[in-house]
Amino acid sequence: MVALKKIWAFLKTYWYIPVLIIVAIVLKSKSNSVEEILEVAQDSHKKQLDAIDNAEKEKKESRQVIQAEYENALKEIEAEYAKKNKALSNRDKKYVKSVIKDWTDDPDQMAERIRMKFGFEYVPKTNNSDTD
Repeated sequence: MVALKKIWAFLKTYWYIPVLIIVAIVLKSKSNSVEEILEVAQDSHKKQLDAIDNAEKEKKESRQVIQAEYENALKEIEAEYAKKNKALSNRDKKYVKSVIKDWTDDPDQMAERIRMKFGFEYVPKTNNSDTD
């Protein structure tokens, strides 16, 4: 019993020593858990950053592919339009030439034919216009 009284007296005086030992043991056992949680969080963060980088890279590559397809399609359309426009232009020039030749004496009829063909109003030049 004397030993228990001595232990009790020691604990009453130095109570913080056993508390510190118990806290250290608890924290030591939990420090592994805390370290594991930090490692998992760090790994998760790294995976999220990699996923964002990959998504941005794929988006950039996709945008480049779309841009290249757009430019190719535009070149093809412009080439086709140039061919058709040139053909139409030649045909239209011939038509206008024939209308002017056939209807030189009747400017109103000439204007009407051109309007019907092209959808715009033809205003023949007059000799007394002030255009430079």
